[in-house]
Amino acid sequence: MGSDVVVVGGGVIGACIAYELAKAGARAVVMDREASGQASRASAGMLAPLSEADGPGAFLDLGMEGLRLHRPLAEELQERTGIDVGYRPTGLLRVALNETDEVAVRRRRSWHMAAGFSVGWLDPARVHDAEPALSRDIRGAAYYSQEHQVSPPLLAQAALRAAADLGAVVRMGLNVEGFLISGSRVHGVRAGGEQLECDEVVIAAGAWSGAFAELPPALPVRPVRGQLVALQTVSTPLRHLIYSSGGYLSPKPDGLILVGATQEEVGFDPRPTAAGVAGLLHSVARLTPTLASAAFAHALAGLRPGSPDGLPLIGRLPGWSGIAAATGHFRNGVLLAPITAHLITDLLLRGRPRLPLEAFDPARFAVRAA
Repeated sequence: MGSDVVVVGGGVIGACIAYELAKAGARAVVMDREASGQASRASAGMLAPLSEADGPGAFLDLGMEGLRLHRPLAEELQERTGIDVGYRPTGLLRVALNETDEVAVRRRRSWHMAAGFSVGWLDPARVHDAEPALSRDIRGAAYYSQEHQVSPPLLAQAALRAAADLGAVVRMGLNVEGFLISGSRVHGVRAGGEQLECDEVVIAAGAWSGAFAELPPALPVRPVRGQLVALQTVSTPLRHLIYSSGGYLSPKPDGLILVGATQEEVGFDPRPTAAGVAGLLHSVARLTPTLASAAFAHALAGLRPGSPDGLPLIGRLPGWSGIAAATGHFRNGVLLAPITAHLITDLLLRGRPRLPLEAFDPARFAVRAA
């Protein structure tokens, strides 16, 4: 059995890659181990490049392009599959709870405006006009109309279904154990006692992407646990995404409010904890006291794929041919999934990505190690 491309990992990154490859005419096979803790199953789905970037540069450019692609991707996937992936142009309020927060929020807004983005400032009265449920202690907020949200599980589901409809093969519960290698070329994978030949392999296995030691140097990707709490309300008391120094609130159309997120270096432990949940609920009380009466729906935890410099790894593995990486997106995997899929498809099928990849090249770590 042969295939043009094997995508290792069926989370939101792997799913979008498979869809773009299939659209471009490649024969793709997605293999996913379905391990607990997959990041896209425990994500609020915030599409917030300006909130995530620390300044102008390649990462912000990547995030803005990812954001731009989400709306047409959502429309395309709904037309192909009938699945509403939850894309909503809600906008985001970055709120200041104290003087220190206000200085930081205003400083961030300043560089955003200097970079050409339109970002409003709301005084306390206007904050409460926009969001009456927010705490009266809030000193002000920056308003980002550009920042939106989506449902990560539905996005991954729809992308995989659309890819399959276009001829991709999706094999869940199948762990890739290793690769078929001739010299410095990878020409397939070993999984579940099978050998599958292919022209290209893409490692998009999230936090598990560093497990393939037979391709040195191993990808320097580690798991970083992020916990979320879901609260159920009768009617959604918030209209916008709410972002603060202590956490965020992501309101969903069905009245669910996702509260996040912790950031913990605990290895491959995907379990929510009492301490994590307590901390998140404390942040809710500070931001939106009225949510204290909301029903506790459930707690979630996902393992985000972190990299040493906080940037994703997108590109070919140094010293090898026939294999590329699309991993290390940390907490921005959902935001960056569409643009990562386009870049990998460009790289594998056309040889020329639409954006420069130097800042995200996996070879940057091999150079440092040498």
